[in-house]
Amino acid sequence: MSQKFLGIDLSDGVRWHHVLAYLMVAFVSSAYAGAMSVLQPGLLATMGVEHARQGSLTGQLSALQEVVLILAMGPMGALADRIGRRPVYVAGLLLTSAGFFIYPQASSVEQLFLFRIVVALGSAAMIGMMVTVIADYTRDRTRGHANGLQGFIATLGAFIPPILAGLPGSFVAGGMSEIAAQRATFASAASMGVFGAMIGFLGLAKWAGVTADRIAKSESLAKILKRGAAEARDPGVALSYGAAFISRGDLAVTGAFIFLWLTQVGIKSGLSPSAAMGSIAAPRVFVVVGGAMIGAILMGLLADRIRRVTAVAISAGLATLAYLGMGLVEDPTADWVFVLLGVMGVAEISAFVSSQALVGQRARADIRGAVIGFFGVAGAIGILVGTLGGGYMYSNIRPSAPFLLFGALNFVVFVWAMWLRAREAKSPEPVAAPAS
Repeated sequence: MSQKFLGIDLSDGVRWHHVLAYLMVAFVSSAYAGAMSVLQPGLLATMGVEHARQGSLTGQLSALQEVVLILAMGPMGALADRIGRRPVYVAGLLLTSAGFFIYPQASSVEQLFLFRIVVALGSAAMIGMMVTVIADYTRDRTRGHANGLQGFIATLGAFIPPILAGLPGSFVAGGMSEIAAQRATFASAASMGVFGAMIGFLGLAKWAGVTADRIAKSESLAKILKRGAAEARDPGVALSYGAAFISRGDLAVTGAFIFLWLTQVGIKSGLSPSAAMGSIAAPRVFVVVGGAMIGAILMGLLADRIRRVTAVAISAGLATLAYLGMGLVEDPTADWVFVLLGVMGVAEISAFVSSQALVGQRARADIRGAVIGFFGVAGAIGILVGTLGGGYMYSNIRPSAPFLLFGALNFVVFVWAMWLRAREAKSPEPVAAPAS
């Protein structure tokens, strides 16, 4: 009889302390997700990068990170199938920590690009393992609930970057120079990774719910990677890749453009930048975060009570309405938009949770790391499209254009999921074969 913790049926070999350690490490991993975008603007200004160049440079650095993620996540997942999840996760946290520590030491823009690669490689391992480990630790009947809990923890982690953003001002007020304050802030962010790596090393199970340690060691890394790519022939796995693309793209578009749009509207109305951020943008962004916290729990519970493909269809359908609705907004500060922002928060995290529940269900246990690595690649491409393509549309069409784009893309995934749902309606819910 399997053990249970926080309502989750645990896989063989998994104990409550493994899950608790995972949730702590996932919190750290999620905090890193938005930390660079929040901390980097102050560093660029302190380094003397021209104001007119900061926007394009930010986009180039973000694009570089996503390209590295696209190239590295598959191999990182395959490596985890060969040597275990724990060493890859711990190494990813330490590499990310090292990247944040050295980032403000850059003396040129070229060094920023070099150091960003270090951050990206660490992120590839860290993000891939955050999805893989929760799939390993849970039995399928409560996998939706587990991913909902992970989504809730990820949302809590999103509160950390704004806290870090307030540190430079405090350090300067204490007598530090601007560059010293930036370095101290990035060092504080780096310490999160060291803490997470310690928890991961001591608390995560190296192997759990899989027999990969008994079969993958006889296979080359290239063969594991090839097998992971071939799994896209499974319609459910392929849909999970599509859902990863839109769910990560949804999060990227919201994170990149909602705060910017609201702040710019506030400034145009006569407010100072700080006042626009505090009185216009922040309250509305907290509505999105609040919706995400609610949506994570609701979708996690729902995904265990209906077919996972149906859960993806519901999430994509809701996101279609929310993002197309936001794309038609003229004034994002209107009172009624609060409701739309809350729905958008529910929709984006629902897509995130349902896509992870689906790939966790359909990915074969012995190559789960490789399959989820490709799942991460699809998500990274979604982020790349959301940030680069959305940024171009924001500047050259109108601020709401990125939301129209992802409303349309969500509709494509909705139709795809409904087609697969109809195709599989008369058969039992497919579940990946266990490791042989």
